[in-house]
Amino acid sequence: MTWWLWGDDEHCDKRFNEAGTHAMGLYVRAGSWCMGKVRYRPEREIPAEWFVPDDQVKAWCGSVRQANRLVDVGLWYRARGGYGFAWIRTENTADTLRAKRAAERKKWEARKKLRRGGIGGSLQ
Repeated sequence: MTWWLWGDDEHCDKRFNEAGTHAMGLYVRAGSWCMGKVRYRPEREIPAEWFVPDDQVKAWCGSVRQANRLVDVGLWYRARGGYGFAWIRTENTADTLRAKRAAERKKWEARKKLRRGGIGGSLQ
């Protein structure tokens, strides 16, 4: 499962406070949507950067105005056909997701090898 992490200090971040609660909700929702789009996809299909298409923002009724607020305060940027994240927690980047998947894959491969009797010891 993929997760869009939200920290315990975003509630007091000046940019989110300027954008407002509804825009903050859009930011989190869009991040969750991005993670959901790649949840079961192979690594080669994970984009270099997260992108939220205009159509998706419009589908979340009333969100275009909130998206523009995120752009105004520097949390998003306008891109052709949608929006990108101008600020993003390191834990939420596509590169971090790839690294987490690689670590999980390595852990599972070691467990398989252990079950087959290939190595001794235990895995934590």
